[in-house]
Amino acid sequence: MTEYEASSLALQEATLKLQETALKLQEASLAIQKASLAAQQASVWVAALVGFAQCALIAYGLYFMRQAARHRDAQHRETMEAMNHQHLESMAALSAQREAEKERHRETMEVLERQNTALMELIRRTSAPPPP
Repeated sequence: MTEYEASSLALQEATLKLQETALKLQEASLAIQKASLAAQQASVWVAALVGFAQCALIAYGLYFMRQAARHRDAQHRETMEAMNHQHLESMAALSAQREAEKERHRETMEVLERQNTALMELIRRTSAPPPP
């Protein structure tokens, strides 16, 4: 083999090694790109999970607020019913008291009327006869 052929062969071997190194670099670059894509996909999934968790938290908060509003409305209804019942009882007692007062007033007026009639009769009997 001649010197030219040996140089050519050495040059080809160096070129092949350089190409192998370039292929290894490309493989490494592809592996890095693949890892980058996997990280991007993972970040998308993490973002989706975080978004789902936020939506679930908001939904739970709305459910909790709705339940609290229902409970508050039920308490308000119970309180209003109790107050209405108490008001009706108070009004019934007041009405009964007024009726009793009316009855006592009527009785008192009857007694006073009888006393007045008796007094007028006494005055008429005990007074001097009218002059002729």
